[in-house]
Amino acid sequence: MSEQEKVDARETGKRILCSILNEMLDHAEQVAVNYSVGDRTTIYKVNCHPQSLGQLIGAKGKNIGGIRAVISAMMARKGIRAIIEIPYVAHNNNRLEISE
Repeated sequence: MSEQEKVDARETGKRILCSILNEMLDHAEQVAVNYSVGDRTTIYKVNCHPQSLGQLIGAKGKNIGGIRAVISAMMARKGIRAIIEIPYVAHNNNRLEISE
């Protein structure tokens, strides 16, 4: 697979991930997906409204687990290893702190 085909596959994965999240989350207008490319892995970083994190993760992590499985399988067909990261939100003194 050429380098341009890999870039196209990563962009397609990003668009599909955005599409899934936009249909799934309440604050869809605040969903942003970026990716970084390593030696063998593409890391998709999902940023969303803190109140949408519960919907993104789902009960016992089932939602994010399903999304990760779909994106991983789709990218594996192209020979790319894909990981989806979501932000960590800490609750300190009734304030939300988001760290990456």
